[in-house]
Amino acid sequence: MQKKIFTDVNSNMKILPVNNYKSYSHQNTFKSQIYTVSFPAVTGNDCKSQIAFKGNFLTEIKDFKNFIKSMNYAYSLYRASKNMEKPFILREYCMEPLEGLQYGIKVFKGLSMKDIQYLSENLHVIAVKRGCNNMCGYCYADAKPSNIEMSFEDFSSITEGFKTLRKRMFGLDLFGKNIPVDDPVYKTTELFYDADCMNIILKDKKGKMYDFTELSAKVYNDMGRKTVFDTSGWFHKNQILQKRAEEYAEYFSKPENMNQLAAFNLSFNPFNISYIASVKARRAGDIQKAEKLRDRFTTNMANALFTFTPLFKYPEFQVMARSFPASTKNANEFNTNATLELIMETISKVSSMYQKDLNGARKYVNSQRDIDTFVEILINEKIGKISTALNSAGRMREFLKEFNIKADLQNHEKIVKPMIDDLQENGRYHKFLALRLIDTDGRIYHMNYAKFIPTEIKLNLKNKDIKPPKLANLVENYTITKETINKPEVWIIE
Repeated sequence: MQKKIFTDVNSNMKILPVNNYKSYSHQNTFKSQIYTVSFPAVTGNDCKSQIAFKGNFLTEIKDFKNFIKSMNYAYSLYRASKNMEKPFILREYCMEPLEGLQYGIKVFKGLSMKDIQYLSENLHVIAVKRGCNNMCGYCYADAKPSNIEMSFEDFSSITEGFKTLRKRMFGLDLFGKNIPVDDPVYKTTELFYDADCMNIILKDKKGKMYDFTELSAKVYNDMGRKTVFDTSGWFHKNQILQKRAEEYAEYFSKPENMNQLAAFNLSFNPFNISYIASVKARRAGDIQKAEKLRDRFTTNMANALFTFTPLFKYPEFQVMARSFPASTKNANEFNTNATLELIMETISKVSSMYQKDLNGARKYVNSQRDIDTFVEILINEKIGKISTALNSAGRMREFLKEFNIKADLQNHEKIVKPMIDDLQENGRYHKFLALRLIDTDGRIYHMNYAKFIPTEIKLNLKNKDIKPPKLANLVENYTITKETINKPEVWIIE
């Protein structure tokens, strides 16, 4: 493996040790040695970092020296980044001089800095909860009901571990957000893979509950990453979820809170379980049941839109409408024409809800003009486009078979071998800029939504008994080893 050595812009192509940290203090405790290091002010305040070691005294001294060296190198990177013409991208620099920077961060125990750089780059998902009750017919994640979730303590250990490491890196980017890729998924860290955000609630060991607003705030404040809220709606008579949705609408209606999100998505598609059941009932000749189920779907969607009215003013709020193209064979109930009819029915119901609000509580509207404005925003900005970009992964395959739909969707099997060949040759410098997922048990996966490749890397979480559901679309004949990720670097001066 060849990679160029980091060259400080003023160092004649050598790494300059900083060696000008202000001070370090040592405090003896019964269980550990605690060291505090203060580096020069870089953002108006001194950058202080505390590190604790346990065990053999000589080992502690060695680890502390490595820590000091790694902080020097991190500061050199920070200083040089100020004079760079292009954005700083961590993967372009040697990681070996940074070894030691992670010591004392419990969640990274047992991981090298190369491991950490690899798992951090394009970290797109921290799957705090696994499983979903919605059972949408096209679900790429093949999500099934499950109550497997992280403890709040484990979630906090992840976000705060990154917070500490970011501080030791003087705020330099760990996550690859500067990689020149336009797709916003490379710049966000979501809290779900196969879960609906309406159902993401974590508990701590005392039983206290933390909802999505609190979790998204930690991702933003600790990691400097925006996240995404995504839901397929909820049954409008579910009082618990309705109250929660209203609280979310109020919270994210404030600009400083919406700024924590890259997107707030409401999924609208004919693959909803109620609508699919309606189609089946109609085909079986039970028209009354079919109409009842169709009405349930459009009423739930109308209620969700009404509830999220305070968010219409933000471009981050979008209705994600998806279906098959109109020309797809045997997909008449699931194509763009059918979806457009469902949208029109839903908007009509939303309009009626606004009219009732105007004549009653006036929670969202105070005039007919308000109603007209909200409906126009829905039609022109939020729900006016139906995407036909469907993924063949997950439950979609069975859906196509069940309804004998002839659709030419992407064959994701073809991309597996090139990805594996690339990983075997290039390790963490792989050319395919895939994403990372941290599963509920702390295990790291290489992902592109269509396929997941397991790795040997696992975060050190306290709850080691969690056994999350098997990821859909998992590559089972290959694992990315630590040896692959930690290939020795040959430093070349260019």
